[in-house]
Amino acid sequence: MDQDGFEYKIPGEDEATFFPWSVSDGGKDLMLIDHFTHLPVHEFFALIDDEFDRSRAPILLAMMATSIRAKHTDWTPERIIRTVQNLSISDVTMVDAEVDEAPRVDPPEPVEESTGAKPSSGSKSSATPQELSAFVTSRETQA
Repeated sequence: MDQDGFEYKIPGEDEATFFPWSVSDGGKDLMLIDHFTHLPVHEFFALIDDEFDRSRAPILLAMMATSIRAKHTDWTPERIIRTVQNLSISDVTMVDAEVDEAPRVDPPEPVEESTGAKPSSGSKSSATPQELSAFVTSRETQA
């Protein structure tokens, strides 16, 4: 993913949906922000710039609500509020684009144990289990 946000499976849908973080000064967003945080708008926007404050429940829930609103523009604020109030945070997967982008790791060059030379096309790889595990894990994160 190239954006930060969260994934959540809305009840009644088949798959989880990715919601990129989205907050605006539009009317629906302001209603949602007020509902969840009870903060003046300028304080809310100051708080979301601070990563620690962003993780506080009312701030996080307001950001989730405004992000859902951005994806489902036809939903009423009441429907969004019910959706957010009924979710369990354990059902939400946070997506951090910088962390999720694993660098490409090429497999280790196999070497023969006896001579240290590269094996011929017919010989087996002598990569250690740790090296193979690291390679498989890195390839899975790229998929």
